[in-house]
Amino acid sequence: MPELRNLATHILTLLNHGLIWVNKAGIIMEFNPQALALLGLPGKDLRGRKLTEVFPASRLSEALTTGKPLIGTRVQGIRGPILVSYLPLLDEEGNALVVFEQCDSSYELAEIYEALLAELPLGLAVVDKEGILIFINKYYASLVGWEEKRATGRPAEHVLPFSKLSQVVSTGRPYLNPEIDFEGHKLCLAEIPLKNKGGEILGGVSRVLPQEAIVEGNFKEFYHQFKIMENKLLLYKDELEFFQENISPWAAIRGVSPQIKELKKLAARVAQGDANILLLGESGTGKDLLARAIHQASRRRKEPFIKINCAAIPENLLEAELFGYEEGAFTGAARGGKPGKFELADGGTVFLDEIGDLPLSMQPKLLRVLQERSFERVGGRKTLNVDVRIIAATNKDLVSLVNEGKFRLDLYYRLAVITIHIPPLRERPVDIEPICRSLIHKFNIKYGLEVQGLSPEVKELFEQYSWPGNIRELENVLEYAFNFLDPEDKLILPRHLPPTFPPSSSSGGLELKKVVALAEQEAIKKALAAAKGNKQEAARLLGIHPSGLYQKLKKYNIE
Repeated sequence: MPELRNLATHILTLLNHGLIWVNKAGIIMEFNPQALALLGLPGKDLRGRKLTEVFPASRLSEALTTGKPLIGTRVQGIRGPILVSYLPLLDEEGNALVVFEQCDSSYELAEIYEALLAELPLGLAVVDKEGILIFINKYYASLVGWEEKRATGRPAEHVLPFSKLSQVVSTGRPYLNPEIDFEGHKLCLAEIPLKNKGGEILGGVSRVLPQEAIVEGNFKEFYHQFKIMENKLLLYKDELEFFQENISPWAAIRGVSPQIKELKKLAARVAQGDANILLLGESGTGKDLLARAIHQASRRRKEPFIKINCAAIPENLLEAELFGYEEGAFTGAARGGKPGKFELADGGTVFLDEIGDLPLSMQPKLLRVLQERSFERVGGRKTLNVDVRIIAATNKDLVSLVNEGKFRLDLYYRLAVITIHIPPLRERPVDIEPICRSLIHKFNIKYGLEVQGLSPEVKELFEQYSWPGNIRELENVLEYAFNFLDPEDKLILPRHLPPTFPPSSSSGGLELKKVVALAEQEAIKKALAAAKGNKQEAARLLGIHPSGLYQKLKKYNIE
């Protein structure tokens, strides 16, 4: 196993895909920088952390339970859709690899091809190298009396009784039959293998056309429809490329209110410069999203964006985390030392979240970096120069902290060269609906549902509520609802919401998270009891994916 571990570690640093090596308990042992980039965690050390902490949408438990690879699951990433595959290694230690791949235009284009091929008056079907049907268009499926979704995943001969695709992919030789009789239809059949440049067989294609399309002179009409499809494809391709080249970094900032439009306008202007920015707003208003958007719209967008939560790092570790340390700087220091966040962010942007919680002892050291753009590692003598832009954020009143002697005035002025206020959700209720649309789309992907929106009653409830937790609270309420939706539900109804929503004025919504957690635990226990301990059945009763249930069992420590 040590040799396998060393080989995997070497591979992780070479491949273009993001890769994370985990053990059977889901603990991360190794990773490569590409995985950090796709997960939006540049510069983080993930070793020793649970995969579900850094990637909540993980379906690793499903793959480990079945022992079978789970290939190409699609989730929404920081910079658009990503494909995630889970590969159990079947070794004695039960380790697994998780592979991340950014979806590019070719993936989106494949979906467009698939949609257009469904309209084509020509039967088309594709199998993999095992002869399993992975695509069949609507025309072919209706011809043989199947639905497209039910047909895929089956051996080709089960769906296409006249097909020789398994023979084609095993021998590599095409099969042609211009006169097939099938349930009163006269068909022309052509089946060919699909090979890569090296000659390796990847799968096969079956094409079928009714004889009357040729005999009765209708082939010209077929060719005309084919050219229409081809032109539509080129149009879609051009639109897709234009969209990808001009996609706005502000797309994640949802809202149509005048306040949000003005906020985006101001942020877009200041993104072009290099002045430090201070973001002010209540908890849950999306300060981190705005910081990331400003970075993406700036000239630094191709360089790192590194987030530092000033409240989450213990004071005795904060200096080493920010500025790094040399070997032997303190007991337990890693051999060779370790670079800090500022060093890793050189050329890019450092986002200092919760800056109001920065310890007073650290403030002079941060001030020096802002003034001189230089620092030394802990235990080091060499001065390191960096070129970083600082975006800081807080939900506290820094001026009050300055007056109380808890925040340095000179540091405040260095950080607040430009100040941007993010309005709370209660001041812009018109933004609730577009934010909900975005979140519903996200949760549809995560939970495999097809929810179309909110019922009128829920819309009214949402618009009347003050949302003290802002967008984060709204997201929690919607995710709660998704855990209690049935697969056939298309709208979120009042009965899907937390039982205490909207909270009473005495609680002010501050206990919502606790209420949601208690309700989830109770529902899970009831479902497990009804399913007699069968987790797959319990997940079905709850209307969630089994992987989602496994995550919640771990979260709440339910046996």
